[in-house]
Amino acid sequence: MDNKIKVHFMGICGSGAAPIAIIAKNSGFQVSGCDLNASGYYKDALSENGIEILQDHDLSHIEDIDILAISPAILDISPNHPEIVEARKRGILMTWQEFSSKYIQNEKFLISIAGTHGKSTTTVLMGLVLENGGLDPIVEAGTTFKKWGGGYRLGKSDYFVCEADEFNNNFLNYSSSIAIINNVEMDHPEFFKDIDEVKASFKRFIKKLKGPKILIVNEDSLPIGEILFELKQWLKDEGVKVIGYYIDNKINFPFHSEYKAELILNAPGYSSFKVLSNHKEYNFNLGLIGKHNVENSLGVLIAALELGVDVDSIKDSFESFKGIGRRLELIGEVHGISIFDDYAHHPTAVATTLDSIKLSYPDKKVFAVFEPHQLSRAKLFFNEFAAALEKADRVIITKPFLGREANKNLEPVDFDLLCSKIGNHKAEHIKTSDEICSKILNEAKSGDIIIVFGAGESYKLSREIINALNIKS
Repeated sequence: MDNKIKVHFMGICGSGAAPIAIIAKNSGFQVSGCDLNASGYYKDALSENGIEILQDHDLSHIEDIDILAISPAILDISPNHPEIVEARKRGILMTWQEFSSKYIQNEKFLISIAGTHGKSTTTVLMGLVLENGGLDPIVEAGTTFKKWGGGYRLGKSDYFVCEADEFNNNFLNYSSSIAIINNVEMDHPEFFKDIDEVKASFKRFIKKLKGPKILIVNEDSLPIGEILFELKQWLKDEGVKVIGYYIDNKINFPFHSEYKAELILNAPGYSSFKVLSNHKEYNFNLGLIGKHNVENSLGVLIAALELGVDVDSIKDSFESFKGIGRRLELIGEVHGISIFDDYAHHPTAVATTLDSIKLSYPDKKVFAVFEPHQLSRAKLFFNEFAAALEKADRVIITKPFLGREANKNLEPVDFDLLCSKIGNHKAEHIKTSDEICSKILNEAKSGDIIIVFGAGESYKLSREIINALNIKS
């Protein structure tokens, strides 16, 4: 890039903005950024790529830039911040998703991963499979992956693998050559009114397919089936190659091809399954537990086969993959107690994770420490959260993480009532980390499992629990 475009990322330490900023820097852009929390989760990766992180937000940051790329959350939290107002006036304001679409993904073969759950895990696994298959992809995911040193991979091919988030209709910026949809559920009640709005957004996402137009979907997700039938004629007219996969529920739809998986074993640390398609049978070991992760891997398998990756290479990648940051990540074992950090903040994800742990570790006592993420979600799924958390043997609900709802003066949620629905014999609402650590020190014993759930600052609490256990004599 002869005349380097100067792009400034506002909210650069976010899980989505940080990878794109790093990819942009390595693609020839001049990159700077600022964040209210300049010591965030992705600080090290940004620094290692020579990107300075400025503390807080200030108008001086955008004096000499060509593009201000922002996290969509900032539009909720600080819509009238001087940086945003000035950038809008100058016509240089866009979300980082818009920036990625216009300047990074353009002229690439885009493989996008969408769905309410499992996007980050599936995106990284997709990238890993293509990397090991010799396709050298660029990858962007809202997570961290130890092998790559962050939620990104810097490749030199035309393949670009990205996580496609439905919140704020962010994924409508993307025109995919291959789209994988893991599942569709109601979520983001601060943005979507109901499941029909969610489905409408996914339909618009599908209609942006280009090139070979390959759509890979999970038949076990009921709303996906509804979307397919509503788009049936359009898919046929546009020549979209629709491929389905399932474990339990086959959809009566004219798929180009289908893949059925059968679970063989869920053991501590891995899952075994076989896949049947077109009179062929494949056997896989996946270095993750849980039926949901087998479903995630099926979408990756199909996309990789469509791109000509050797099945033995795919098998090796699946077996070696041990997951990503904050997705049932084992971050410590102290005095025989295992501490996991998990990003789940939707009741389906919490329930699925607890089911997976119980299946793989049937004799262990499981503590669920749950940080509610946004009041609107807690309110909408109040009963569902109670049912999900009830699967644990012991439940602690922390103070909620408000995120982009911090300034909206929403009516509080009665988390003591949530505890009573779960059962006061097993659940309690504890607001401070010191009290939570003290409670765990008194109760946890060797052989127990502690899972800290949340998408806000719960990862800090999980580390505090480890420190407290280490200090314990």
